[in-house]
Amino acid sequence: MYSALIDAPIHTDLTLLEITRPELASWLQRLGLFVGSTIIRHDEEVNYHPVRVRGKKGDVVVPAGLGIKVIVHSETGERKPLVEMKKKEKGHIETMSCGRGCIQALVHLGIEEDSDVEFIRTLPHMDYVTLIDRNVRTRMSEGEASRLWGRCEGEEETQFYFATKNKPFEVLEIIGGRKIHEHLKTHGIEPRVSLVLEQVEQTRELHKPGETPITISSPGGLRLYLNPAQAGRIIVKSTDQETESLSPGQHYSDNEGGK
Repeated sequence: MYSALIDAPIHTDLTLLEITRPELASWLQRLGLFVGSTIIRHDEEVNYHPVRVRGKKGDVVVPAGLGIKVIVHSETGERKPLVEMKKKEKGHIETMSCGRGCIQALVHLGIEEDSDVEFIRTLPHMDYVTLIDRNVRTRMSEGEASRLWGRCEGEEETQFYFATKNKPFEVLEIIGGRKIHEHLKTHGIEPRVSLVLEQVEQTRELHKPGETPITISSPGGLRLYLNPAQAGRIIVKSTDQETESLSPGQHYSDNEGGK
């Protein structure tokens, strides 16, 4: 099914079919995105940053998508999501709004209700250039890297975020719920696969509007923030769907009420 990017599913590979404004198409082309390119639309977690905190198991990295669901009662009496704490602020974890699987997975990191936590710092968005089973090279975000629990041979279990460069890392568990499991599996990442961290690179980020953005990324590592109007003029389809007979332009006109 064709749809405008603003209505497209998250954590799914999408193919660009049409860009209905020439100036928008030209701008995207300069960034390396053309009709036929593949992109991924992300949820709101990438608009926050992952955070490094100190808990009962030492320093760990909490992905933004989980950090926004962990509510901390700080020493000042405030209640706030973990991602909104300030440097050196301390408190205890009061509650979590994620599912049972997510709660159980966070125990690996020493993040659980009634445990103490100290906020270290917010982390920049980074791309982890990774080789999967010595065969397929991919890029993953720092949030995805922090969701992979496993170990390098001869070392203690930890997050892939802290993996030793150029050393095989066996994935033992994925920290998070069903959605992140399914997303990573589409890219060949699941328990028992072997990953090799080749390089960590600063993520290129462009055009972050003041309003809530629609966030996409490209295979080349570009993270791009679009406003709703722009996202409404980009027509996509899931790459695993069969081509339908309805033309992209016709579908867009139907969605926009013929405007």
